[in-house]
Amino acid sequence: MLYHALFAGLGLAGLAAAAPTKRKANDQTSGPQNVVYWGARGNSSLSDYCAAGTSAGIDVLVLSFLNTFGASGDIPSGVLGGCIITADGSFDTAACSTLASSIKTCQSAGKKVIVSLGGGMGSYSLASQSQAETIGQYLWDAYGNSGNTAVKRPFGDVFVNGWDFDLENPDGGQWYQYLISTLRSNIAKDPSNKYYITGAPQCPLPEANMGAAIQNSVFDYLFIQFYNNPQRCSLNAPGSSPLNWGEWTKFLSSTKSSSAKIFVGAPAAPGGAGSGFVEPSHLATVVNSVKSDPSFGGVMLWDASWSDEHVVADCTFAQQVKSILTTGKTCKGTPDDGGSPPPPASNSTVPSPAYSAPASSSSTPATSSATYSPPASTSPASSLPDNSSLHASGSSGNGGGVAQWGQCGGIGYTGPIQCQSPYKCVQEGQYWSSCQ
Repeated sequence: MLYHALFAGLGLAGLAAAAPTKRKANDQTSGPQNVVYWGARGNSSLSDYCAAGTSAGIDVLVLSFLNTFGASGDIPSGVLGGCIITADGSFDTAACSTLASSIKTCQSAGKKVIVSLGGGMGSYSLASQSQAETIGQYLWDAYGNSGNTAVKRPFGDVFVNGWDFDLENPDGGQWYQYLISTLRSNIAKDPSNKYYITGAPQCPLPEANMGAAIQNSVFDYLFIQFYNNPQRCSLNAPGSSPLNWGEWTKFLSSTKSSSAKIFVGAPAAPGGAGSGFVEPSHLATVVNSVKSDPSFGGVMLWDASWSDEHVVADCTFAQQVKSILTTGKTCKGTPDDGGSPPPPASNSTVPSPAYSAPASSSSTPATSSATYSPPASTSPASSLPDNSSLHASGSSGNGGGVAQWGQCGGIGYTGPIQCQSPYKCVQEGQYWSSCQ
């Protein structure tokens, strides 16, 4: 049965009205983590994956997505599950209160809950360092333990465990380091609680969308998308070509994210991605081949609803992953799909583009009182972008074709083929062509 069917009828508590509260830093799990995105497509209630007596096998839930900001204003908007947040900071009180209660349930169970910006749909970009810092401050004030009562907080007194960046276009990529450094400076003011900065970059290096942010920011977790990408960047790549795991560890060693944990990003069902899906036994071989690497952090799945729909041996895909992470094996009774995925790559050479360093950040404790600029007119909730798209071929930009170094062709590729000017699509192999 689908995992969510086990929890029909669970009650939800109301949203507390008190000031933001402290959360024990030691409530978090340790060891390899099972990270699952939630909210983009008809998911069960968030609390279904965390309630007492359940065994969803998930350690980190990533709320997706706040996918409109920049040109639309300094307040990221979007839909997190049923919680609609508009560009002036307004939100659906009932739905967001329900989600806040679920977040609290999950955190009480020792799960991390992180809010994600970006995704494969929406319109987002940054125009300057100043705008990046303003948006970073807003994200802290609205979702962190800020104490700023002047800002509309969708989750009331409940605050998240961190912020995720699933940047699927390169627009304003050089400015995200300042957004993240602003979050970091605020995080430093709340030592009683643990926060995480995470990202979901595409596998190919150089990373066209998140390269500058990773180079110049401190990420804790990086969920590498080993799907919707070519050979050496796809879990189901044919032949003996290895994944580029070693290239990622080498690249990160010279960045501010050198201590980041790397995750194997995978779709949780065949329909969860255009390419790259593998069955649990195949994924177990991949995970077991890299789990001894000190940089290994666990597995990221797209997403919770796909996991619920793909049940093997009475285990959802997330439960399969948890079994793999804890025992090295799939759930009892799982068939061997006969897959023989390639081993991870050795530390081969990877280009290291030069980027400017981020601004220094202050750690002086203070209560924020920042204000934010909404757009001239706010779109109604009904016109907000649909969040249901998966982590799509993130190499493409907003309406202008594929960005430099993004994929534009190859066997099995079904994404856009038109490059942004002045780049042209150049074939580098039968599985990979890129804009150069």
